[in-house]
Amino acid sequence: MKQIIIVLLVCAGFTASAQEVYTSSGKAPGEKRKELDRRKKKNEKGFDASRLVIGGTLGFGMADKVLAFNIAPMVGYRITDKLAAGVGFGYQYFKQDDFFEIVNYNTNEVYFRDFKASMISASVWARYLILERLFAHAEYEHNFFSFDDYEYNYVRNEIDKFKEKIDVPSVLLGGGYRQPIGENASMYIMGFYDVLQREFSPYRGSIQPRIGFTIGF
Repeated sequence: MKQIIIVLLVCAGFTASAQEVYTSSGKAPGEKRKELDRRKKKNEKGFDASRLVIGGTLGFGMADKVLAFNIAPMVGYRITDKLAAGVGFGYQYFKQDDFFEIVNYNTNEVYFRDFKASMISASVWARYLILERLFAHAEYEHNFFSFDDYEYNYVRNEIDKFKEKIDVPSVLLGGGYRQPIGENASMYIMGFYDVLQREFSPYRGSIQPRIGFTIGF
């Protein structure tokens, strides 16, 4: 950010008593200009919309009896030319046909039900450019799962359906590579690891890939 230094020379003449000259505003010459300059500097240090960062990921997949969808927008602010931070939100949906096999052991009848699950997540993240196209990434994410489960009720001789809800935190550390696709936009590919490795974490076991885009960083 440019620093503005103004040196103001005021020649008001010399008098025998060296009396200071004032303007009609009651301030010495240059004081009003200095005050405006201070306000300008203060505004320059405030919010700058051009430093906003937006982006995220979008995915869709289909296979035999499987349907998956996810969307994860993010928004942030470029604190410096190399450092940005912000928040993210995500939604994932997963369905697998005939996943549950439910047996009535009284009659040996077998019933099949689909597995349906959804996940909502909220996160805070920071990203730092190590080189022009290489970056490090850190993120705290909290995930909220909801899915259907089934069991056979022998009292009523029917299948009971009930909702399971689980929440689990994740701390994601990793890095990636960005490829500019315009003056102020880029695509990126990254890998990260959940250092907490909690049960039911969607990122357990290995390094996870992510592909997305950003505008502004």
